[in-house]
Amino acid sequence: MESIRLLIADDHIIIRNGLKLMLNKNPKYKIVAEVSSGQEAIDYIDNNPNDIDVILMDIDMSGVNGIDATRIITNKYSNIKILALSMHDEEVYITSMIDAGATGYILKQADIYEITQAIENIALGKKFYSHEVSITIINSLHKKCKDKGNELSVREMEILSLIAAGLTNKEAGEKLFISARTVESHRRNILDKLDFKNTAEMIRYAIEHNLTN
Repeated sequence: MESIRLLIADDHIIIRNGLKLMLNKNPKYKIVAEVSSGQEAIDYIDNNPNDIDVILMDIDMSGVNGIDATRIITNKYSNIKILALSMHDEEVYITSMIDAGATGYILKQADIYEITQAIENIALGKKFYSHEVSITIINSLHKKCKDKGNELSVREMEILSLIAAGLTNKEAGEKLFISARTVESHRRNILDKLDFKNTAEMIRYAIEHNLTN
């Protein structure tokens, strides 16, 4: 199995060193490069477009910030996935990074297990949000259901939670001991109740409105 090739973009050397210390212990990950600004990340990818699978992108960096760098890179290189790794859990930052093209968002206080889960998921083309962001998604959608007079069932809430965490129908079914087809049926019911066309639209609504208890 080939290693997932990483670029770390963060202006704090202590963060970069900490990530390297944790990730270099596992042969599944290869840290190819590290940079301290969004512009340096853009320049590196422009010169080495096929060398990186996933970028761990900070938001607050001098010059070109992580949001603008993410937008520029994802618009030019569809093969590169970006995981936002930030101290910010506010809606404006989460929404801005997702709008820019990031397919994952976790907080800097995440442990190594969550960081590696996020990297592996987005490297496979899936989405991954931290537990905190997932809770925001679930609370938002539950409130929208109540506002529309369409309560979700307990099972639908369970499936919604797993969808928000980035699991596929098959993975969700395995956790709930039901078939992937049954999960898909419940997922469609959720979308119908919320009047959304697809899962991406459903999740985006939740993040945009940031409706927490």
